Amino acid sequence: MINETRATSVWDIDPISSLIQRIHFKHTTKGLRSISILSEKRSEGKTTTAMLLARGLSEVYKFKILLIDLNPDGDALLNQYLQKYEAVKTQDGMVVGHPFDFSIFRIKNIDMNWLKTAYDGLYANQLINGFSNEYDLVIVDTMTSSNPNDNALRVSTHSNIIVSSEKSFGRTTNKLQTELEQNRKEVLGVIFNK
Repeated sequence: MINETRATSVWDIDPISSLIQRIHFKHTTKGLRSISILSEKRSEGKTTTAMLLARGLSEVYKFKILLIDLNPDGDALLNQYLQKYEAVKTQDGMVVGHPFDFSIFRIKNIDMNWLKTAYDGLYANQLINGFSNEYDLVIVDTMTSSNPNDNALRVSTHSNIIVSSEKSFGRTTNKLQTELEQNRKEVLGVIFNK
């Protein structure tokens, strides 16, 4: 007797290398200037994905990349990597002197009333539009709300990449996928983080 297993998935899953090639192609042929990294739940790997994409595009294709961290408390991974650089070396939200080949802008380094401006998205969208003129590509590491009733911050970028894990992957419906489809937002790819 053969045990037959049938996998049902919501999306096709992409390796980082394929996404880097796809981003390069869309940038050179269609003028792709900004990407949002989204996930339905917290701690699914958005920042890791954003950093891998930024590093790959800056090293392989020599893109001038800006990574924007929209977490008002700062992403834990970036907090760990940038702790010694942020203590004395930040300028208007930009972290300077860090060892990465790409630039990093962090909302947490700006003195502003975050809650008033974050959820209407105007400030984030102005940032992205302004930086899109200075960089080849802006990668936005979005924040995910811990309250399932709150809408996660959605910024206006040219395309989106979804990061999913076992927490939210494999169900017949996914809130984030449905929201992107309803709003006719482009999904450039999906990363599955085990």
